[in-house]
Amino acid sequence: MSGDATPDKLLTRRTMIAGGLLGTAGLIANSRRPETPFQMLARGKLDPLFPKKVGSWEYQSDGGLVLPPEDELRDRLYSRVLTRYYAAPDQLPIMFLVAYSSKQDGMLQVHRPETCYPAAGYELMHERLMPLAVGGGLTIPGHYLNARSTSRQEQLVYWTRIGNDFPTRWWAQHWAVAKENLKGRVPDGVLVRISTAAPDDKTAMIVLNRFIPKLMEQLSPVARRVLFGEAGAPLPRA
Repeated sequence: MSGDATPDKLLTRRTMIAGGLLGTAGLIANSRRPETPFQMLARGKLDPLFPKKVGSWEYQSDGGLVLPPEDELRDRLYSRVLTRYYAAPDQLPIMFLVAYSSKQDGMLQVHRPETCYPAAGYELMHERLMPLAVGGGLTIPGHYLNARSTSRQEQLVYWTRIGNDFPTRWWAQHWAVAKENLKGRVPDGVLVRISTAAPDDKTAMIVLNRFIPKLMEQLSPVARRVLFGEAGAPLPRA
């Protein structure tokens, strides 16, 4: 038994192998990277794509959301950002964010809530992966996260899309970029975050499960492409 590898050694070995493969794929992809990006939103603004009334919720303002720190990196990450605060007389409020990047080059990562919430003074209580049914028979991998500050608790569902992939980890983001580059495309990317402020997770999920399907029902094909890529709505053929 003395020759057997320990779990820690196996994990380190697997991490090194995965990192090496990812690095090799990135070098190959970069060597073949085209100049023209492959975009789900080639022109126009995000605001007209999303309804200002969702069920009994109505748009109230652009404020009240947790955002990444204002710095040059955030400006480089996102070419367009939509923030909305929805309120309803009989429901908890909903905060909605869409951060769109027209060009993912593999050097910049989408700002995940695991980064920007702690930067805003929140402690991450727990996180889990969860499947999200988003209409049209499509289910994507999402995250559920509970974040708490000294004065507020927020529960959120979010997902990221790069090209036609929905990466759930940092290395998967780079792999998604590499795969698109190998197809001759520079992919775009988006982070979508839907949150509420509930007293507990059970209440939060009830509210989010009411809002999300109603929002999905109202999305146009263009909006679905922005959020879900070609799986959300096929691109029109030339």
